[in-house]
Formats: sequence, structure tokens, C-alpha cells
Amino acid sequence: MDEPSTSSNLCKKLLYSIHSYSSFLPTYAPENILQDNQKDQSSRWSSISNSPPQYLILKLQNTSIVKYIKFGKYERPHVCNLKRFKVYGGLEDDTKIELLYSGLSNNSEIETFNLRHTLENSTMIPVRYIRLEPLESWGSNFNYSLWYVELHGIDDSHIISNEISRFYQFREETLIRLCLKHFRQNHYDLAANVLLHSSHVTLEHPFLSQLYETIVTHGNYEMAEISMDQAINDGFLEGFMKSQSFKPVWSLVKEHGNASKKKPCMRGGHQMCIDSAAGIIYLLGGWDGQKDLSDLWCFTIATGTWRCISVNVEEHGGPSPRSCHKICIDMERKQIFVLGRFYEVQSYIGDYPQSDFYVYDIEQNQWTLICADTSIMGGPKLIFDHQLVMDSISSTIYVFGGRVVASSSRCGANESHKQNPDFSGFYKYHVPTNTWTCILPDTYHEIKYLDGVVTHNPQSVASRGGHSILLHSKLRRIYIFGGQRQRMVQRCPEFLWYDIETGITQSMPMPATVDKPPVGYTQRATIDTDNDEIYILSSLSKDKDRKEDKVQNAFWVYFIKQNKWICIYKNHNSDEQYWNRMQHIEPCPRYAYQLVYDQKNKVDASIINTEYIFPSLLLF
Repeated sequence: MDEPSTSSNLCKKLLYSIHSYSSFLPTYAPENILQDNQKDQSSRWSSISNSPPQYLILKLQNTSIVKYIKFGKYERPHVCNLKRFKVYGGLEDDTKIELLYSGLSNNSEIETFNLRHTLENSTMIPVRYIRLEPLESWGSNFNYSLWYVELHGIDDSHIISNEISRFYQFREETLIRLCLKHFRQNHYDLAANVLLHSSHVTLEHPFLSQLYETIVTHGNYEMAEISMDQAINDGFLEGFMKSQSFKPVWSLVKEHGNASKKKPCMRGGHQMCIDSAAGIIYLLGGWDGQKDLSDLWCFTIATGTWRCISVNVEEHGGPSPRSCHKICIDMERKQIFVLGRFYEVQSYIGDYPQSDFYVYDIEQNQWTLICADTSIMGGPKLIFDHQLVMDSISSTIYVFGGRVVASSSRCGANESHKQNPDFSGFYKYHVPTNTWTCILPDTYHEIKYLDGVVTHNPQSVASRGGHSILLHSKLRRIYIFGGQRQRMVQRCPEFLWYDIETGITQSMPMPATVDKPPVGYTQRATIDTDNDEIYILSSLSKDKDRKEDKVQNAFWVYFIKQNKWICIYKNHNSDEQYWNRMQHIEPCPRYAYQLVYDQKNKVDASIINTEYIFPSLLLF
């Protein structure tokens, strides 16, 4: 969600005191949450029991707009950490406006959550009291504990005074609308008209009032149908239509014409990109199970046909055979950029491989080596499992994460490096000036507050592999989701975005209490910038408390404006025989595959979206 217009530099740490509480154990007093003593096990508030209601009520020093809440924890996982909780706020201690429903991870990491601080009409919610209400601890039947709580927001007296007035006005108008609705439903027309004219409050959109008169007062259903048709044409029902359940329909993309024509062989670790304007999908390289490939293909959506542009692009000045590389397309200038690849450092002979960087001119059918080693030019080292996106507006490529191929000094059986690999940071490449810039290096610290806004410190975005990044060209944001840093050990579950114009990275917490995509390293994501929707397909995930991987096909939609996830398709089957029967009906779980989105040819953007998956290595 976008921040309100209030200047972010007014946001600061807010002072508070303990107003009241439900209970506490001796030595675990509520006042302990004022101090951040991560190493002191007794520095916490603990309730006597887990019988509801258990709560803490905090009183702010000044009435404020509370935007964020920060929770500190003990240095190790603890059974009393809150698995589920709610946060309420209001001007009085008995007011319960729900600001947050979420949960803490059972670890030692500091967690920061955005609090609801605006109403439907963007009126801010002034708060003097904060109520923390635990609902469930990580240990079954254990009491609740909070170790440290920090609040951030705005307490400027001039702003707060105005917002309190707006808040009371909003509350009064809401009450009047409820009265008007009651009067109208019970045919108290005189009372409704008097209240309507004396209060100058609009009950609803004029179209709804007209529709009410047409149906209820006059019973003219034919005119009502005409009005509804007009409402659809005017876009009044767009929000409702988007809120309806999706119906997933898988279609096998079949090649038209002679089935004996050439087409790409089965592979994994390949790369695909789509030129939606031209209706063409491009496929480059991959691994066929025995060797890396260097062929380049294009698939024409309209005719359903494959065409081999080159069997070996290296012979035409292009990149060498490779897999786990990444490509992106500049649809304005008809260029495809290629960066990175997987490389077995134990098998190299001669000079150590460098991070070469290529561009392919589609119209000229010409390859150009931009740089033999991007690390010399200030760019990333040789990497794989990274992600990159092209911003055609600024002619800039953004590269994030990926594992760094070990340096020559690390070649050989270095088990420590296998368990703790190096990861690349966040870079951008400006095409017209041929310049690289490191935006964020790969270091990870707790979330910091920059100019009053909760952001990741410029040194804090955890690099990763197997993640997804997407560019929203209209919002000027890059979304980052999923991935992991160490196999089976450290995952990166956060969902965040990077603002291209300001350079700020904003965390988007996904509460443990809501249904959301599983964290893994086989998810693929696409974006619809017209509808502000992100689509994620995942096949292999890892449960938080299980060491083994979980095979499950799932397709998710994220609504950016509503900050909401919906799962529209899920298949738990992991039986090989089942998928042998179903492989022509729906895609089986897989990894090292690719997913592209056809922005132009969608049938109905709000219901049906066109995705293309190229077959790759199966999970079985």
C-alpha cells in the first residue's frame, strides 16, 4: 500500500508507558518490554496463563499516528514467543480499532510490521492507547511473552490536531449514513430527507441511489438492467469483478502444422523472454541432461510455431553454451541481454571463467559482446541463479542476487564454501553510458529507520538465489520475493520492493496468520502492470519445521493495491503415475523451468491471464 501524503521525515520513535495489563508473572513485569535486552531471558512480560483475554495496554506520551511496531526477541527461539497476536488502537483505552493481525517467527530476529493507520477515505487514525493482545504462543499451552516493543509514527501537534478533527468528522458521517440507511430500509422517508438535507452528507454514489429508486420505488426491472449495463461500461463493477474467484484453465500449447518440424529439445536451466507487442517468445540455452546448450529459438504465438534462429549462437559472436544464466528483453529497442551462467569450478582448465555480458539485436540478428568481465567494470562477478529486469523507460538493467561462482582460490573441495556460498548484491547497468553501479552490497542487518520511514538499511537486503524479481514500470518499483541463501538452512521469506526513483527498499511483511505462497526456490513470477497483479507459480517448497522438500503445484495471485494473496490453483499430488496420466492436461511439478506473461493477448485481464511454460526437468 502507498503511504499517505504526510511527510515521512516527521516519523520518529514514540514514547509510551504501561497503562494496564491482564496479568503478569513475578519478575516478568510489563515494564520489561521498554528495554531491549536480547540476552536477558527475564527481560520480558509474561502472562500468568494463556486463558483469554490476555493483553497489555500502552499509553503514548502524546496522541500520535502510529505507523509501525517493532518487536525484539530473546537471542534464541522460545516457546512463549507469539505465534498469533492482534494490535488495537484508539483515543480511549477501551477503543478497539484493529490495526494489525499477524504473528512472530520463532527466532531471534527483530521483526517490524506496518500498522493500519488510515481509514477508507485516507483519514488517519489518531491513537493514544495501543492494546497488544496475544492469541497463541509457539509452545502449545504455554503462557505469552513479549520481550521488547517499539512504536514509530507521527506526533506533531499541528498534524495530530487536524487528524483528530478529520477522524471525528469521519466517525460522525459514518454514523449519519447508518441512520440514513436504516430510515430508508424502514420507509421513514420524511426522517431520512430531513437528516439528509440538514447534515449535507451523501449517503452513497448517485448511481446507487438511482438504482434503488428504479428497483425498490418503481419496480422497473427493465430499466435496472439497462442501468447495470451502463455501470459495467463505466467500470463501476471492475472492483467487484476483480474480487471474484479465479477459475484456472490450463491449456497445452501445441505446435501447429507439421509435427515433424524442428522444435527445442527438453531442457532445464534455460531462459525465456517475451515480446508481447510482437507476440514472440524467445528461448536461449539450457542443459539437456548431458551438456549445456547455446541454441536460440523463437515461438510465434499467433501461428503456434517454433523457429530456430541459431543452433549455436557462439559461432555468430554470441555467448558460449550455458545454463542458469538470465536474459531480459528491451521491447522498445528490440534487444535481448544475457548475463551469468552456472560453472563447475572443479572442472575448469586454463583461464578462470569471467562474467561476460552480451546483447542480441533482434532486427539485425547480430550478437555483441558488451563486456568480457562485468566485475572489472563495477558490475557483478560471474553468477548464476540471479535475476534481472529491464527498465525500458530509463534504459537500465537491474540485477539482484545469485550465487557467485567461487574464485580460483576456492576451487576444489572446499566444503565450507559449499555450505556458505557467496551471494551477489544489487546492481544496475545503464545501457546508453555502458556503466555499472552497485546499489546494495550483500550484507544483512536489522531493519533501520531512514528519515522516519521503516526501510531496510542500504546494507541490509539479504541477497539470495532462486528468487523472483519483477518490474512495475508504472509504479517505478522492483518487487523481490522468495529465494534462499543456504540450501536447507536459511531462506529469504520476505516480500519487499525497491523504489527506482528514491532508492528506498520497503519491506512488505507477510503475516504467518494469512495464507500465502510457500517459500522455496522453484517459484516463478510474472506481473500485470495494468491490473496491479503479481502471479506466482511454485512447484517445490520447504515447510518451516521439515527438512525435506514438499512437492506441490500452486498458482497464486497477489493484489498490489489490496496487499492480498489468493491461491487460485493447488495440486498436492506427488505420485509419478498420476502425473504421467495428467501431463497433457496440466503441468506437473518441476524446477529449472521458465514462465512468461503475455500482456497483450490476455482474454480478460481480470479473470483469465495467458501464461506460457516451457517443459523442463521434472521433480520425480
